[in-house]
Amino acid sequence: MLFLTLGAGAGGTRHPLRPGQITIGRSIDCDIVVNDESVSRRHAQIAVSGTGAVVRDLSSSNGVFKNGERVSEAAIAAGDRLRFGSIDAIVETGPATKVFESPQPSGAMSLSQTVYRRPDDLARGATTAVDAQRVIRLLAEVGRTLTAGLSLDDTLDRVVTLLMAHVPAERAMITMRGGPEGPLVPRVARSKGGDTAPFAVSRTVTDLVSGERAAILTADVRQDQRFDAAVSLVRDDVRSLMCAPIVADGGLIGMLYVDTGWQHQFSVADLELFTALADYASVAIAQARLAERIREEERRRERLSRYHSPAVVDRVLRDDRTADGPSGQERDVTILFVDIVKFTTMAEQMPAEQVVEILNQFFSRMTEVVFANDGTVDKFIGDAMLAVFGAPIEQADHARRAVATARAMQAALGDLNARAIAPKPLVIRVGLHSGVAIVGDVGSPQRLEYTVVGDVVNTAARLQGEIARPGDVVLSRATLDRAGEPKPEVEPIGMVTVRGRVSAIEAFRLVC
Repeated sequence: MLFLTLGAGAGGTRHPLRPGQITIGRSIDCDIVVNDESVSRRHAQIAVSGTGAVVRDLSSSNGVFKNGERVSEAAIAAGDRLRFGSIDAIVETGPATKVFESPQPSGAMSLSQTVYRRPDDLARGATTAVDAQRVIRLLAEVGRTLTAGLSLDDTLDRVVTLLMAHVPAERAMITMRGGPEGPLVPRVARSKGGDTAPFAVSRTVTDLVSGERAAILTADVRQDQRFDAAVSLVRDDVRSLMCAPIVADGGLIGMLYVDTGWQHQFSVADLELFTALADYASVAIAQARLAERIREEERRRERLSRYHSPAVVDRVLRDDRTADGPSGQERDVTILFVDIVKFTTMAEQMPAEQVVEILNQFFSRMTEVVFANDGTVDKFIGDAMLAVFGAPIEQADHARRAVATARAMQAALGDLNARAIAPKPLVIRVGLHSGVAIVGDVGSPQRLEYTVVGDVVNTAARLQGEIARPGDVVLSRATLDRAGEPKPEVEPIGMVTVRGRVSAIEAFRLVC
């Protein structure tokens, strides 16, 4: 059987020339990957059949040489010396049953030894000779990734792409923890053949990396006693592997992993490059995670600010359980309904643009009043507005806040009328009622809306629409009792019955 042995410049590797088409080049899709600038991405091809072997130049930049002469196609046999670019090789023969051999990697590492590299090893200069051009290309690409502002998923995909481009691996994968103590979950996987399905990584390997907090290289797992029990490595025909931790904020958040079969054996120089990439990947991933947290908080803040005052938004975001907690929470709240009296009739005499302008100014001012008392604007309904106090942040004094808001609305309306925003002075009615309601995000997966549901809402609406006179603020006994001391000054209205309720409720008129 013929073998092609590449010189020390490519790691001193020996490759069996089995029947078929064998491509040689820098591309990870090649059968024999040669990481050298003088070698083209698809440099040459060796065709092996029962009658012999032929080497062909695949239009390479620096040519294919046989015994010192440049050739485009030539038959080869044992003893022939080849050169691909500046990489020397020799064709040798050996028994077909011979186990694939490889000289020991640089750094005087025995085949049964596992080499460790910690992140600070490189800073201390504990490196071997790594091709300068190879490192420069890698760092340039990593630098572009770090400054690209990619999402976390895109960053992970880019890291694996860089691994496959710069490390002669057959498979690569990145795993990440779902939480601080969660298991490592495959996020991006890739193989030389294009497969993107996740694969199992030996628990022995991950335990070693986790325990040592260091990148590891094993030249030959079958001769390393540490991996005697690693059935998955034997099953997947893995010969050589490297694995490195991804660390952020002092904790292990993931791992980078590559392996190869019998066509290549990782060297210490590969480990140096792999460790450097893992270190930079840790920075890029931490940066992407931070950017995603910032974007998520901005999204949540924007959504919450539609309904809540800035003070409430800040408190919600400080308490994650409240910010994105379960919908449908029961809360003791006070509901405020405010409506412009006979605005529909007034609007019939005005152009649409003027109607919208009046409502925008009115709702903007009333929203400011609600927010000033840390209330939540639930919705606008035509020329009416629904506000809630006591949710999403619990407020022991929610009824007092609602009463204060109703008073302030009357004063704010006076300011609007003084500016003559409408053809005639605006008049409002306000209804207040307190009780237990269901609050939370309600809707469909396509559109959710924070709202409040329950009898307390309907009753407040009826007090405003059926009991309050123009200019009145009407509140229920439930709101008055919750308003605390001193009690707001009110005038009794008596027991009233409103639509939707069987029992009557006691109502009062607020003295403004």
